[in-house]
Amino acid sequence: MGRPERPVDPQAGPVQRFAHELRELRRTAGGPSYRLMAEAAGFSAATLSEAARGERLPSLAVVQGYVRACGGDPGEWESRWKDAEGEVASAARGDDGDTAAPYRGLAPFDEGDRELFFGRDGLVGELLRLVREHRFAVVFGASGSGKSSLLRAGLIPRLQQECGPAVLRVITPGERPAETYGHLLVPKDDDPESWVVVDQFEEVFTLCHDRAERARFVDLLLAARNPDNRLRVLVSVRADFYARCAEHRELADALGGAGLLVGAMTADELREAVTRPAAAVGLLVERELTARIVEEVLDRPGALPMLSHVLLEIWRRRRGRLLTLAAYEAAGGVRGAIAASAEEVYGQLTPAQARSARQLLLRMVEPGQGSADTRRPLTRAELAESATDHHVPVVVERLARARLLTVDEDGVQLAHEALITCWPRLRDWIEADREWLSHHRRLAEETRLWLENDRDPGALVRGSRLARAEELFAGEPDGEQGRLTPPEREFLDTALAARVAESRAATRATRRSRVLVAALSAVLAVALMGGLTAWHLSADNARHHTDLAARRVADLADAMRTTDPRTAMLLSVAAWRISPLPEARRALLGSLAQPEHAVFTDPAPGDGPARFLADSGRTLLSVDGRIWRTWNVAGTRPIASGRLPAGEVVAAGPDARVLAVAGDDGIRLWDTATARWTGERSPLPFTSVTHIAAGAYLVGDIDDDRVRVRSVTDGRVLFEERVAGGGLVTPAVSADGRLVAVCPEGGSPQVWDIARHRALPGAWDRTRGLCDEAAATALVFGSVGGDRLAALSESGVTVWDTASGREVAHLAEPGAQRAAFTPDGAFLATAGGAEIRVWRLSDPAAPVFRHPLSNQHLYGISWDPTRPTTLRYLEGGAVHCLELGMAVTPDWRADPLTAVRVSPDARTYATARLVDGRYRFELRATSDSRLLRTLPAPPPPVSADPAEPVIPENMVALLAFSPDGHALSYGVSAPGREAAPQRFTVWDTARDRPRAALDLATPESTAPVVALALGPGGSTLYAARLPVLGDVTDEAWDTATGHRTTVLTGLGSTHLAVRPDGRLLVGDNRTAPLPSGKAGGKGLVQGEQIGALAFAADGSRLAAGDLTGRVALWDGELSDRTGILRNVFPAPLGEEAEAVSALAVSPDGATLAVGGGAGTLQLWDIATQQPLGGPLTTPGEPIDTLAFSADSGTLLAGSAHVPLQRYAVDPERAVTLVCARASAGAPTGADLSREQWRTYVPEVKYRRVCVS
Repeated sequence: MGRPERPVDPQAGPVQRFAHELRELRRTAGGPSYRLMAEAAGFSAATLSEAARGERLPSLAVVQGYVRACGGDPGEWESRWKDAEGEVASAARGDDGDTAAPYRGLAPFDEGDRELFFGRDGLVGELLRLVREHRFAVVFGASGSGKSSLLRAGLIPRLQQECGPAVLRVITPGERPAETYGHLLVPKDDDPESWVVVDQFEEVFTLCHDRAERARFVDLLLAARNPDNRLRVLVSVRADFYARCAEHRELADALGGAGLLVGAMTADELREAVTRPAAAVGLLVERELTARIVEEVLDRPGALPMLSHVLLEIWRRRRGRLLTLAAYEAAGGVRGAIAASAEEVYGQLTPAQARSARQLLLRMVEPGQGSADTRRPLTRAELAESATDHHVPVVVERLARARLLTVDEDGVQLAHEALITCWPRLRDWIEADREWLSHHRRLAEETRLWLENDRDPGALVRGSRLARAEELFAGEPDGEQGRLTPPEREFLDTALAARVAESRAATRATRRSRVLVAALSAVLAVALMGGLTAWHLSADNARHHTDLAARRVADLADAMRTTDPRTAMLLSVAAWRISPLPEARRALLGSLAQPEHAVFTDPAPGDGPARFLADSGRTLLSVDGRIWRTWNVAGTRPIASGRLPAGEVVAAGPDARVLAVAGDDGIRLWDTATARWTGERSPLPFTSVTHIAAGAYLVGDIDDDRVRVRSVTDGRVLFEERVAGGGLVTPAVSADGRLVAVCPEGGSPQVWDIARHRALPGAWDRTRGLCDEAAATALVFGSVGGDRLAALSESGVTVWDTASGREVAHLAEPGAQRAAFTPDGAFLATAGGAEIRVWRLSDPAAPVFRHPLSNQHLYGISWDPTRPTTLRYLEGGAVHCLELGMAVTPDWRADPLTAVRVSPDARTYATARLVDGRYRFELRATSDSRLLRTLPAPPPPVSADPAEPVIPENMVALLAFSPDGHALSYGVSAPGREAAPQRFTVWDTARDRPRAALDLATPESTAPVVALALGPGGSTLYAARLPVLGDVTDEAWDTATGHRTTVLTGLGSTHLAVRPDGRLLVGDNRTAPLPSGKAGGKGLVQGEQIGALAFAADGSRLAAGDLTGRVALWDGELSDRTGILRNVFPAPLGEEAEAVSALAVSPDGATLAVGGGAGTLQLWDIATQQPLGGPLTTPGEPIDTLAFSADSGTLLAGSAHVPLQRYAVDPERAVTLVCARASAGAPTGADLSREQWRTYVPEVKYRRVCVS
């Protein structure tokens, strides 16, 4: 509950006057709480509170919701809002006079703006030197770092001064760059020298999908390197696409030494960019404003569009000739100005125009495929295709007037990609429609090719691609309500009609075959031949139709995972039963990986009913009007129902028996079991907030500084306390009614023992300021007896143990709205924004589990006490059930291992841990984790400098198996210390005895060994050394003699992999044939740093993963790269992408396992190079080691706290497990009914799928 609202002066301006009037309306309506108003308004309580705060004019939709919730007339208030909006706009515009805007907003500076372009003089000089020295050069930098402005307003004016008659052109690639600009890139002999600046070069990857077209365009650009050519080229590319330039080998070579990085502006450069454009037009800038902007933008290379936009908004709000800090804050600041401007324009649109705006803006976004989303220009032709929607011109004009779009003779596009990242509404639209957008872009490209080929039937889509397009697009309405253009609609309809015609033709062909067999049966020999031919034809047709059905059902299973996960699981099994294709295997393993295994949807439709999770998430309470109903979520069956007195249910008890009902005279408790009022007879004020626990209910009131706990039975006061500090914020009571906690305004949380009537001391007492209104703090009790307390605020989530008073954990989870503890208090699930996250409180650095939400209202989240791995949440009208499995495994070790490796044959695994200052090495069986052998510990390394001894905690254990798993090398290293001796052991795992003991310290080098690799059979040990000063060196040692045989000059790698035949050693983008050891360079993953390497068991394939999450596949000889697997790891919580940390290829060569540094584990089908479902659930820590069993049916993974994790990947075993998951809690068992089969698989005869 928020604290009392701060006073607002209605004389201060139109925004304050309007906020004052809204508050008066609420007061005359009886002062309902914002939480109550939110249900009627359709907006969150925070949004409604913000509307009446008087800091910014709310949107019309929010005002109408606020007025409806208070019983006012929305039509009357629309007039008031428009009047206030007009006054605000006039104040914002001010008296322009003859002064032109000195800032460009989201648009880049152009050649005509060179007199206003400041802060980049040094970089312009460097760029000028670069283009003088190189005929082909590149500028790269983060999105929003100012590359376009640097080129257009900085470099080009300088070139025009120096190059005389030379021709200067600036182009952006678009969808067909070679076709569009090819004639400009081949100057004739008598033409003057031609300079071509290619801005936004990343469009060749995001918009140009034709690889041949892309390659032709790049070749035309690279022709500039020829000294006889009269062409010079400068390319500007976003930094996150720089690595993709390596896809074209000659382009990668050309970029070497010819690049310039556009970094963040210094403080002095930022001051110039702020003050000097204003001075150029006779304006002044407050020093406080300059200091504030520099502070917020410094060291943020991508923040320049936000800076330019907020400066433009400040200029519009200037006071005379002065640009002020007050105007900066009114505009929303650097981070909020773009969103504020966009929301202002969007709020002025009618509902129909808003719908058109959403469709238009989404068409101008190219969804990223493992990279950031980018803008996509919309051509005039594409705009003309939207002519059926007469709102589009109006929307374009309004967005362009607000400088959110740029319009020219070619078309329209987003003013800058910062609009995608800084406008939450647009970002939410993209996330909600991401899959639709990706498929729509493919549909648009296929439509274009079809039209270019004169509507050739051969260019139509078919098979599973058409089935998926039909599912996504066939339901789109026509006309201005639809999102497809007329050509796209025509293309889809034609493809569907062609499919029907082909199906009929196939049917006729089958009939003709039968007639032919009958006609030729009179002649025995001919009949026999004809019959055999017909049989083969029929079998081929049947197999073809069966395969098509299996692919369609597999795609359908993938599409239904979030809406009907149980049916999706059964459909994936059905697809595999129909035909064991790669697509069916993908769907089957996807069902095994999907965390969501059940969804129960409230039969009461819409958003009208009030809904509550009860009985630890096992019961759904739905209140529709004056009827309440409870449902068993797992069994999908009704429990009870009844009538309610007039009013609105605002809270429910933990078992859904007692409800808090807000009627005309206040809030009272209703007992659904007796159908009578219970508790206090006198109604509570509307400003009260009520929490119901076992036998008691907690009451807090924003108009009172007391918190009371009353008996549910008779309403008598069990506990009462005045809250120190005034207004009451967020009271909470433990589930057993034993403890109560409050967060008083401006203070720290307070916890009381109700029975003993005393305050409990604890670390929460020292969290000053946590209860400020701006922190939006909420308190949540958890675990048995309430011995866990969490405070959710904008600064994160803090968890305390109420029994000991100590702080248990602090989670980097700002803005969490809901939270729930596991019954044992070991885990906390939080929900807020776009995800549910689960945190292990003993190791809270990062969540162990993440699950996306569907952007609907979240009512509750709860753990099932009878099933510790089950988490349920109520979103919209559906209760979703998640199985977290390995994420909350009880096998988590309190003391982490320092190293773990699973043998390539998956029969054993080795571990290392520090015990009393010495390392303990163990060898265990993967079948049951039993200890096979405690290995003899080699002596620790001894520092060569007695003044700097080796500290045990700073030592590192090293482990490496031979490719066949028959030998293990192990030892201890001291990174950063020259040491001797450095003893390592090679253990024969087959014979269970030592094979060799080696001292890797040599007279030439005592640098520490940091990585190991073993050759086949353990005959050769490869070691990587990292000196304190110097580069990595690699060596080969003969384990039989104990002597070093080779120094692998030039390898310089800390990641080493030996091909199983022992004839090739691969490192960090380097390779060395063996035994010669002559190393050479090899760009394994498009120039990125290596994170992990793995050979297939037969040496026929190499997988190489990089630090950006991508994996390259090579043949065993490394002569041909067979594919690049994109990064499908979840979006990182920080700035860096999740790196590949472990790889394994299954013995049958069909499956690749990819482990990530943040705990993600993904399976891939090697033949199709497609992911096999979503990521597997893991304990959420870095994956250190991976291996497949000999039959390729089981994947083993290891990490520091859970050294052995087991995952079934064999399809038949997966069928058993998926059927078991689907049957859990299902009232009718695990199988598709005949009715479901007719709906989803009509072309195949019914069969039970979960029967042996």
